[in-house]
Amino acid sequence: MLSEIWEPDLTVVFVGTAVEELSDTLGFYYLHPRNRFWELLEIGGITPIRIISASERKALTVGHARGNLSDPVRSMFTQKKTSQLLRLGIGLTDLNRRVIASGDKDKAARPTEEDIQQFVGRAVKLNSKILAFVMNADLFVELFTLRYPGVTATLGLQSFKIGNAEVWLLGSPAGMLRGEVLTKQEDAFFALGERISALKEESAKG
Repeated sequence: MLSEIWEPDLTVVFVGTAVEELSDTLGFYYLHPRNRFWELLEIGGITPIRIISASERKALTVGHARGNLSDPVRSMFTQKKTSQLLRLGIGLTDLNRRVIASGDKDKAARPTEEDIQQFVGRAVKLNSKILAFVMNADLFVELFTLRYPGVTATLGLQSFKIGNAEVWLLGSPAGMLRGEVLTKQEDAFFALGERISALKEESAKG
């Protein structure tokens, strides 16, 4: 199971549903070829460059297929990318930390009420400025509606907070989105990027 990247007082922590099997095998988050997470971070200006490029993802995939992806190589790659993210104030975690998901429709990947309770407890303790959920919008609503009646499936800033953290819904970066749906997701990442920049400016002023 991939270790979460979540330290106290980060600017933003991206929250998925569960660790995907391919990513766990290759050693880092969001490495499925149909997952646009790293691209969307760059599009939104959340990272200055694409933290994991298409060529890096391909090299990991080919290395694994050929049996050349050793534990030391995986570990070195993970440490490098984790360091890059933390320098930017970015963390990564998942609601369900119990299982590795075989795919989007894996029923075992669905977070339980206990998963949500543990997540909220950690979120309050670690005090991130923003919690950004990268997951199916309908599932997001189902999971949080009892705790936070104001939750909606609309992408962007939500009306409630978890602890002191703003809550953003960005939708799932996996799959083949097109047209208006894709535009709305890219707009949500762009709006989040602007908010992160504003928070950093406020912090710099003191």
